[in-house]
Amino acid sequence: MEDPRLFCTFRVDGGLFGVDILDVREVTTETTCTRIAHAPDEVLGLVNIRGHIFLVLDLRRLLGMPESTVTGNSRLILFKPSVGSAFGVVVDEIADIQTVEPDRIEAYSRNERDVVVTNVRHVDLIDAVCKLNDELIIVLNPRRFLPVIEQHLTVRA
Repeated sequence: MEDPRLFCTFRVDGGLFGVDILDVREVTTETTCTRIAHAPDEVLGLVNIRGHIFLVLDLRRLLGMPESTVTGNSRLILFKPSVGSAFGVVVDEIADIQTVEPDRIEAYSRNERDVVVTNVRHVDLIDAVCKLNDELIIVLNPRRFLPVIEQHLTVRA
């Protein structure tokens, strides 16, 4: 029998999203970034955390949602190096660590797109959907975030 999976969950545009807890380095309140000239809209800039520089992505823009201002509830989720080179995403607010049994996790397919996820443009960032008692967690694959930015850069060139 498979072990339950742990997800770091957060809110973006009212929806509940999550990433595998094993991919998360840390969650921080530091969301002040230095802009990068000519960067795609999904890139908020660079942030210095204890002497380490991280690229910061706007998860709202990455998912194709309306832009929003960073608030006191916003958080920066930094990912481990195994996910990608020194980067993180800003989310509207952090939620709980959710323990989900494997039988409540369904692989996401594009066919379910209209039924489950109506406000996400880049559905290829979605790995799975987890059914909780009162809500769904849309599980994202952070390993796909940087390739989306790279695609935007090659389209611009």
